[in-house]
Amino acid sequence: MEPLDSDVDPLVLGPFELLAVLGEGGMGRAYLARRLPLENLGPELEAGYYLSEGDADRENALSVVKVISPKYLQNTQQDEDEKRARFAQEIGAVRAVVSDRVPSLLAADPEAAQPWLAIDYVHGPNLSTLIKEKGVFSVGPYAALGLALVDALRAIHGAKLLHRDLKPGNVVLGPTGPVVLDFGLAVLADRRTSQALTKTGLGFGSAGYMPLEQAIDLKRVKEPADVYALGATLFHAAAGRPPYPHGPVPVSPVWDDIDSTFVPLLAKIIVHIPEQRPTLDGVEQGLHELLVQHGLTPEDADAQLREVVERAGLAPELPPSAFEGAANAEVQAAAQQAVDAGAAPDAPWVGGDDLFAQLFTPEELEPVVLEPAPEPEVAYSPTLVDPANAVTVPLAPADPSPGRTTKILPIETPEAVGAAQLPPKAPAAALRVARFLREAYARSRNL
Repeated sequence: MEPLDSDVDPLVLGPFELLAVLGEGGMGRAYLARRLPLENLGPELEAGYYLSEGDADRENALSVVKVISPKYLQNTQQDEDEKRARFAQEIGAVRAVVSDRVPSLLAADPEAAQPWLAIDYVHGPNLSTLIKEKGVFSVGPYAALGLALVDALRAIHGAKLLHRDLKPGNVVLGPTGPVVLDFGLAVLADRRTSQALTKTGLGFGSAGYMPLEQAIDLKRVKEPADVYALGATLFHAAAGRPPYPHGPVPVSPVWDDIDSTFVPLLAKIIVHIPEQRPTLDGVEQGLHELLVQHGLTPEDADAQLREVVERAGLAPELPPSAFEGAANAEVQAAAQQAVDAGAAPDAPWVGGDDLFAQLFTPEELEPVVLEPAPEPEVAYSPTLVDPANAVTVPLAPADPSPGRTTKILPIETPEAVGAAQLPPKAPAAALRVARFLREAYARSRNL
């Protein structure tokens, strides 16, 4: 967690005051933030930000605001408008996921100069850090973690979405237990173009935790891919490493350093044929059986996991501005003044492309020319595989000929799916004029 850079970072995005920088990556930049208690926001802005009356209760709670890089928008104006529409569509889908194990989507603005979304902030260490610093889990914390991940994936799959990047770094151990992060960005990364990811080799995910079918062709993965990632995350909790640190290969993982208690269930999940993996219900049943064998209840397991997290003391240190009563009065006054003048609350800080001009290199900002293709109705879709894009992966360490590699060629099997329908939207020209007028009006000295 780093302080804001006054030369780069805005003070406000939408109705959120930015407090610190949480990190940045290929998708954009993430901030620790707080919802500003603004008055007279108006139904138009509330609707544009997907805000509702119930969100008012969250005004004193911390949030994470993620700004999307413009490299996902650059191309023709028609293409940009379509991408923003897809962004809005996916945000709506993400908001449909309701679970204590997934941060709530608080607000978003796909029409902003730099599109953003805001979710609940979960204060605690991530699983990767905890295992690295304090060692692997015993049965109780292990089972509590697994049951929480099952609940999270069940909610995500129930909304017809997939995570595709479940791993220890995306699991935060918060005050109320494990919470799964970044499934929203996984969806957005997959939907960042009108064609989504229809070409092999443009995969999304982490090599050590993705199944073999995802490494070969992201667009064909279904729910079993997330089940595998759940198993790989539990494998890490038991061994301190993923089953295949350099990416999945068609051989059995090394089990030598894993307590035999955990092997039976993990061996059912860490398999390379998706149809042979258990369902989420099957994983849940296996975890309950593990608890019964050791005389524990789910409540006992939750308590043991909380104790491990509390004793570790690895939660990030919050900046002074994050504590209740530390809101910046000048920032709030400026945002309120903009709203009273009929503009968006972040209007005083609208600065064109200055923010991302400094955050991303010119190479990253170059527009990408993409071929149009139909969009699927759910989070996965078929694709035609180009053999030239086959994934080359190293063979397992146990192979008698170290250093050898093998090419894994998927079968070319086209499938037909219906294209998703774009939500109704105003003409592209009208949207551009509206955004221009809003920003020009906000900057005017004659308000």
